[in-house]
Amino acid sequence: MYCEKIDKNMWRCIGEGPRDSVTGKRRQITRRGKTKKEAENRVLQGIAGIKKQTSFANDVKFVEFAERWMTLYELKGNKETTVEYRRYCLSVLSRYLAKEKIVNITSVQLQNVLNELFENGTAFYTLRGIHNAANMMFNFAKEIGLVAINPVSAIFIPKKKLTLDQVNGEKVGQLFLESHELKEFLNEVDKYRNITTRTLIYVIAFTGMRPGEAIALTHDDIDFENKTIRINKTNFAKKYVRKEFELTPPKTLGSVRIIDIDDIIIEKLQELIAFRKKLKWIDIGYVFGEADGYPTVIKMLNAVVKRIGARTTVEKPFRTYILRHTHISLLAEAGVDLNYIMNRVGHKNSETTTQIYLHVTSGMRNNASQKMHAKFTELLKK
Repeated sequence: MYCEKIDKNMWRCIGEGPRDSVTGKRRQITRRGKTKKEAENRVLQGIAGIKKQTSFANDVKFVEFAERWMTLYELKGNKETTVEYRRYCLSVLSRYLAKEKIVNITSVQLQNVLNELFENGTAFYTLRGIHNAANMMFNFAKEIGLVAINPVSAIFIPKKKLTLDQVNGEKVGQLFLESHELKEFLNEVDKYRNITTRTLIYVIAFTGMRPGEAIALTHDDIDFENKTIRINKTNFAKKYVRKEFELTPPKTLGSVRIIDIDDIIIEKLQELIAFRKKLKWIDIGYVFGEADGYPTVIKMLNAVVKRIGARTTVEKPFRTYILRHTHISLLAEAGVDLNYIMNRVGHKNSETTTQIYLHVTSGMRNNASQKMHAKFTELLKK
């Protein structure tokens, strides 16, 4: 504690209080008194009062602490989708640790939980999300002095051994459609009755937008003259109910972007607009609004993509994101630079995008084979 005499009859003391429970920043307590002792006591009383308001008892259980930490996490202004994901991740841990005291939870316990989840088939990305959420929560517990060390710092995320299929690239190949597969899929899309959904599928496949970004598009985001689309929001449908949604900022700051669009998409969008006007559909501003003006939700779009995919001969897991990944593969096959692709699809850094980019598609192999054959033939000519 630092104390100083500020005038003949007054002392000022400054003490280190508990860190702010929301921001984690340092908090200093300053008090004055007629004597040094009086000022010191007032500082200690102030610190004790704050600790009483913000600290947790040593016997606080995991489930209670996690819920209170989530409340603070939400107050930091995190997106609702992110908050819900963190809440889900901690709820998985809570199945195993709900009644455990926070101060008694060890690295061994946490590692055993991750190991069991791994053995039960939990996906790597889910395990990573659980690890990240637990790490943030226990860091907070350490910041406020509830635990001496963060037990998550000593644990790791289990991974499966690399298989021969993965070495051969077969797993990556399941993430996107080859050119001939996309053509077959789009032929089936053209038969689908709902023009709004048909156009939406084409837009995602030919722009690489995230489904939520495409669904959130409004009329002023489309610049037909310059052939661009502005992406600055995403559609978050609460509980997957179509009319119960909110427009939120995109996934990351790098996801805010303006992209060029092909004449094919320009024509599709103009056809949709003309159709809507002809049938006098309600217009509340959304490009992909249905007859009542409201857009669909990702869950419904996923179901449609899956149904259409089932009509093809393609044996790949159909969901909306396969269209986004297909766009990445088409750009890679066309020889487009990886950095440009990252910017176009709104990725600052993405393992999936990089994997798809590096994966040699059949089109690239055929093209390379033709070029090699031509070169070798030329060399052998006499």
